[in-house]
Amino acid sequence: MVTLYIIAFISLIIGVGAIFTLVEKFPVNLLYYHYHFRKPVVWSIFIASIGYTMFFSNLIYTKAIPAMALMGLAILLAYKVHQSNWFKAVYFPKMTTNFNMLPLTDDQEIAVIEYEGILKAYPLNYVIHHHIINDNFRDKIVALTYCAMCRSIIPFDVTEIGPLFVASFKNANMIVADKKTGTFFQQETCKSVIGKLHPCTLKMISFQILPWGSVKKLNRKPKVVIVNKNDLKPFKLPMPGVWQKVMSSERTPGLSHKDKTFPSKTQVIGITDASIESVFYLKSEILAHKIVKNTSLNFTLLSIENNVIGFKTPDLNLIAKNALIIEDTKTKTHWDITGKYLNGIIKKDLEKITISDEYWFAWKKFHPNSKLIRLNNKLL
Repeated sequence: MVTLYIIAFISLIIGVGAIFTLVEKFPVNLLYYHYHFRKPVVWSIFIASIGYTMFFSNLIYTKAIPAMALMGLAILLAYKVHQSNWFKAVYFPKMTTNFNMLPLTDDQEIAVIEYEGILKAYPLNYVIHHHIINDNFRDKIVALTYCAMCRSIIPFDVTEIGPLFVASFKNANMIVADKKTGTFFQQETCKSVIGKLHPCTLKMISFQILPWGSVKKLNRKPKVVIVNKNDLKPFKLPMPGVWQKVMSSERTPGLSHKDKTFPSKTQVIGITDASIESVFYLKSEILAHKIVKNTSLNFTLLSIENNVIGFKTPDLNLIAKNALIIEDTKTKTHWDITGKYLNGIIKKDLEKITISDEYWFAWKKFHPNSKLIRLNNKLL
């Protein structure tokens, strides 16, 4: 009987194994094997224990019931207590251009992706509940990923490997995986960790975060994912009150060793474009200056309401004329805030750069060699 309870206890540990993602030193390889094998293992333990009790043991069945019940609980937990179940990825959602049917307020942040000539928009208050939205852009598949813990928002072209889902959590950042092979990728680095496709790097694509008040006024109407009020409810974790405590403190579950130069949840704007040196700014300083021109790296950052967008500008002097129009003061050429040409001498679209609006602790963890540029000209 003692052996049966020991086995039941082991089964329970396997069932809740996903919580070990909060242990910083817990090997990611074990998280990978746990994801792939937790269900068959707990089922095998349960079935084998029933068989042993019925055919090879002298135990009275009623004495074995509590242990069997624990094993049954372990099976339930193996399905329920896992990031892939808590944050269920969305696959090819319905879209609309009828903005009147959407319960969005002007200040809501919208992820805007232009790819393959298609313009689509996704409210971040919706994306955060799922962490991943997989969608079609003509014959391409894009996975828009959003790690709530570190606020890292990255869309990937996953046409070659297929849609992504939330597979685990490591160093306070989510691990995504492809549906075909279950290969693990660290979302922040875009690099594979373990699996059939390893080594492999996900292809990041450019996007913008813009306020809905500006997005809905664009001349080009984007397709917007259909949402209702319930889709936009405040985000929370399965454990009541935990998310509020995390976000109102210095807590970063899964990452204890972090740089304390700034408070953990300080928002930074990092340049993630592969063609540009890795630098970053404090978001508050960009919003205060409204325009940041980096002449040495040939890009310009502009604030639109409470958001930041960026473009390559080797020979341009850009300003945000208003919340909808960007102007080159040299030529009086105009673009909309997505970089689409409107009028003027330079008859081409602006080239967007990929940037990340995320928390300090995550940026420093995954981009340790990037340079912080202070807008009082100090370089740290």
